[in-house]
Amino acid sequence: MVNDAMRLALVIVLVLQTGFVGAADKDAPAVSNNETWENVSAAFTKEIGADDIQPPHMQRCLGMIVAPTGDVIIHTYNGVCLSKDAGAHWSVVADSKVTGVGGKESRSSIAYPYDGRMAFFLFDGTVGPGGISLDGGQTWKPFSQLHRGLEFADIDWNTHDPQTIYGLTHEPFFTASSKDGGQSWQMPYKDKEETGKGIESNYCMGVIDANTLTRYRPNPPTGPTNPPGGILERSTDAGQTWTQVATNYQVLGKRPVHYGKNVYWTTAQGVITTITGKDWTLTGPGAEGVRYGPYFGSSEQEFVVATDKMFLKTQDGGKTWKPIAKTYKAPDVFKNLAYCCCFGWDSTHNILYASGLAASVYRLKL
Repeated sequence: MVNDAMRLALVIVLVLQTGFVGAADKDAPAVSNNETWENVSAAFTKEIGADDIQPPHMQRCLGMIVAPTGDVIIHTYNGVCLSKDAGAHWSVVADSKVTGVGGKESRSSIAYPYDGRMAFFLFDGTVGPGGISLDGGQTWKPFSQLHRGLEFADIDWNTHDPQTIYGLTHEPFFTASSKDGGQSWQMPYKDKEETGKGIESNYCMGVIDANTLTRYRPNPPTGPTNPPGGILERSTDAGQTWTQVATNYQVLGKRPVHYGKNVYWTTAQGVITTITGKDWTLTGPGAEGVRYGPYFGSSEQEFVVATDKMFLKTQDGGKTWKPIAKTYKAPDVFKNLAYCCCFGWDSTHNILYASGLAASVYRLKL
């Protein structure tokens, strides 16, 4: 007969085995003991000629967005491509006019809660530095040309058809912004250094709303007012002036992720969030060293992030975390593993995705 003490012991064991923990062990084995990542795009990119483009860093997948519904949107140098069945079948989006080089997570953005809005930010394209879609990637409005394009950028998702974009141009590196949805660009600091390799090239940048911007200045000069960890700043006049708002976070993500009016950013301390860009709050411990994401699911409480070692999942808005898989490095990524930094999560079917510059798209069914 099982007495109360035995029942309590069994409950404790089950919680330890299956429940969420306050601080996830990022070096612990992933929950999935048989992690088999499948290449789901190789046959398709070969068919459309994306494997034959020269130079090699313009081949195969050059950027990826995964919707919570399961749609996977990639761009190749031949244009945007879409899969609506977890990579089993692909199609080229007709007349997308969004071409160029990406390969990094900071060169794409998706609005949450998901309603079909997304954007790619690219360089060395045939039209402009990327484009925006308002209908799940089925049609695209390209941005106007801006030198070689964008190294990365963030966008104001507070309106259905976003107008404010803020980011950095690619080689030379200059701060750039747009107030008309990428149809024209302003570069306020261009006259300071024509080489385009000033300190702005190391910044992480984000958009709070149409007039409010945020940025992170890493490793500033040491001193009583410039701590070595870095400084979070806010501008309420579209970048003309900046005010320091925090010094206790080391931001790792090049740009934040938006869920409604809430803004989330990955840092060495975990995931931080804000509404105004002035007051930033750590969602909870257990996701230290998080670099990629968040990738939201069916609600704002459910999302996945990635460190250099592990994918972590939360179901309580980041208060607690659970490891779900080891972070995957695409074997065919261009040159080295540093370029494997495109990830995504299909929460409907519980599938993780990974890709990178000139790599194929890989999926892991959890």
